[in-house]
Amino acid sequence: MFTVIIRVAIIFFVLLLVIRMMGKRQIGEMEPFELAITLVIAELACIPMADKSIPLTYGIVSILAMYVVHQIIILLSKQNKKLQSALSGTPVIVVDKKGIKYDALKSMNMQMTDLLQAMRTAGYFCLDQIAYAIFETNGQLSVVPYPDKQNSTVLPVAVIVDGQWSQTELDYYHVDKDKIQKVLQKRGLDETNVIIATLDENSRLLVYPQQGAFFEEYIDGEKQ
Repeated sequence: MFTVIIRVAIIFFVLLLVIRMMGKRQIGEMEPFELAITLVIAELACIPMADKSIPLTYGIVSILAMYVVHQIIILLSKQNKKLQSALSGTPVIVVDKKGIKYDALKSMNMQMTDLLQAMRTAGYFCLDQIAYAIFETNGQLSVVPYPDKQNSTVLPVAVIVDGQWSQTELDYYHVDKDKIQKVLQKRGLDETNVIIATLDENSRLLVYPQQGAFFEEYIDGEKQ
């Protein structure tokens, strides 16, 4: 038992040292290759901990080898931008002043709900607060807001997402779906042509069609 405790302690401190040498990033800030290396290191650390028949040095050498791989990749990626893009990807603009870049979202296998969640995490709840939004290579959303819309206090809900009605959100504001359909029909649209449509407590409907610029309209006819 004492031997196991010693082996675990040694592996733990070696693992801690290697992770510290790799940098101070949190898991959510890691590039894809860094996360992969971290997971492999964690797996390598578990093997000598669980199996006393495996020499402790095997685990330590394997962990140190992965650290060397990490450093080599960083060195090569600094010298070769194509390699860096292949390993880490490139930032992707998903919102600009024209609206949501739906093709960019689909290229990353993301849905509108993923974008909305990332926006809320970044502190933005209304799509029209955002001039530009960029998904970084580590998965975080960077936002350039419109200065005059940063302090919005309304909480819009998505009534159409990816071309489908969200009945739960419609019920939230007790909205008749027919009113929204009439707004869309005036623009020659239906729900299948809409990336997302949001509605707030002031009856302000914000629509992002698949083609063309976004628009707003008040479903009760006037601003409240």
